[in-house]
Amino acid sequence: MQRLTRDGSIPLVYQLGEAIRDKIVRGEYDPGQPIPTEEQLQKLYGVSRITVRLALAKLVNEGYIRRQQGKGTYVNPRGLVTKGKPKPLSRDMFGVKSTTKIIQSAGMKVRTEVLRFVREIPSKEVAERLGISEKDSVVHFERLRYADDKPLVLEKSWIPAAQCPDLKREDIKGSLYLVLFKKYHHHVAGAHQSLRAILASELDARVLNLQIGAPVMLVDGVTYLEDGRAIEVEESHFRAEAIKFIIELGEYSQYARLTPEDLHRRSKATAMRAPGSAAGH
Repeated sequence: MQRLTRDGSIPLVYQLGEAIRDKIVRGEYDPGQPIPTEEQLQKLYGVSRITVRLALAKLVNEGYIRRQQGKGTYVNPRGLVTKGKPKPLSRDMFGVKSTTKIIQSAGMKVRTEVLRFVREIPSKEVAERLGISEKDSVVHFERLRYADDKPLVLEKSWIPAAQCPDLKREDIKGSLYLVLFKKYHHHVAGAHQSLRAILASELDARVLNLQIGAPVMLVDGVTYLEDGRAIEVEESHFRAEAIKFIIELGEYSQYARLTPEDLHRRSKATAMRAPGSAAGH
């Protein structure tokens, strides 16, 4: 069983969601079969009931599971197809996740095509964002990532060459973050990213199989190691219809993920605590 850390750096809700998602992807919970009950998950992971409910609600939102009233919670079929149309992959905006993991978590096959791999002198902007001199070389590469053999995202990366001195083209055909950890003992700890819509360039259109000017979702940012050093400047160009970004905005966002029964109980409890209510006399 995957253990949850309790140092406060990552909320238990997200850790529990990741643990259950990993079991679904690995096939420990089969499609169409029920997952453990809320009570069982509480005991397995030593967490509160509300933590379990929010983690499950998050997975419902992402399409991994479904709730059947009075029966339980079941794993959805793989393939992510609804009414004949592909369902977008989900990427929550909490924590740093590799594209490899995003695709694999959806039960899809990952394939990487390296379009460019060079060592070069960075632009002024890239050097500033990496915190290095303009005279320091960087490794720059562009990768096209496929989900079930369909192009999903064009990734452009710039990494300080001094931090990955012998990085090779073959190294980046899988998860970059895994290579950084295994080969250089670099532990990716955080990132500052922005998300915005852009129009597909000629390159985007060609490699992502789009029309020039079609909508593309751009994730642009800097990734950092545990010691605070910048390890990567990235630009990820996603096919807009193929990816869904989930953004958590504080505790009230949980209302969108609670069942009607949850909302009724919460509303009733709030009314009982309110000044002047019958329970207060």
